[in-house]
Amino acid sequence: MRRRTIATTTVLFVCATTTLTACSGSGSGTAAKDPTAPRTPAAVNPAAAASTGPYADLTGGQILTNSLKVTRQATSLHLKADVTDPKEGAAKMDLSLDSKGDCTGTIAQGKDTIGIIKIGKTVYLRPQGTSKWTKTNTASADGKDLASVCDLNNFIGGFQGEDSAADKGAATKVDGRPAIVLTEKDGDESYTMDVATSGKPYLLKMVTVGGDSPGTLAFSRFDEPVHAVAPARSAIAAA
Repeated sequence: MRRRTIATTTVLFVCATTTLTACSGSGSGTAAKDPTAPRTPAAVNPAAAASTGPYADLTGGQILTNSLKVTRQATSLHLKADVTDPKEGAAKMDLSLDSKGDCTGTIAQGKDTIGIIKIGKTVYLRPQGTSKWTKTNTASADGKDLASVCDLNNFIGGFQGEDSAADKGAATKVDGRPAIVLTEKDGDESYTMDVATSGKPYLLKMVTVGGDSPGTLAFSRFDEPVHAVAPARSAIAAA
C-alpha cells in the first residue's frame, strides 16, 4: 500500500514541478533533499493503546485497510504534502481538491511556488512574485500537467491496503483529532500512519522515511466544499 501511495504522489509531483520550473522561468535547478522524519507520537504505552480504545478488537492491518477504504470514498479533502523525489528534489503541495477535479492552493519545488485554481476545464496559474494570473485550460501543456494534481480520484485511487503487516502503536492526535499510530517497515523504508479514532477512520497522516521517496502526506477537511473561485478579471493577465 505505502509504495503505491507514495509512487502515485511522486508521479503527480514530478509532472507538476517539471511544469512549475518552466512556468516560473527561474530554472533554479534541483532542490536540496529535505526528508521529513516522523514526529514522536504522544507518550502513551503502545501496548495499552493496542488493547484498548475504539479499535481494540482489530489488528493494525485491519485498521489500515478500513481506513484506506473510507479515505477512497472521500468526495474532497485538503492535502499538505512534502515529498522528495530523487531527480526533482523536494516538492510541496498545499491543496484543496475534490472528486470533480476542482482545486485551489499552491505547488512548490525548491524556491519555485505557483498558485493554482482549477474550475472544470479552466486553469488559472500564478507564479510566486507575480501579480497576475494566467488563464489556460486542461488542453494546454501547462494546464494539463498542473491540473493533474487536482484529480482526487486518481490520487486516492492509489490507496490500497492489500496487506496486514501494520503494527498498532500509541494513541496520538493530529491537529487535535484523536488517532492511533500504525507503523510498518519494508526493507530500508519505514512508515508511520495516523488513523482517526473519532468519526470516520480517515487516514490523517503518513510519514515515509528512507527509500526513494521519503516525505509526509497530511489529510484534513474531508468531504468539505472546495471553494475554487476564479480570480477577478482585473487580476488575470491579458491573453
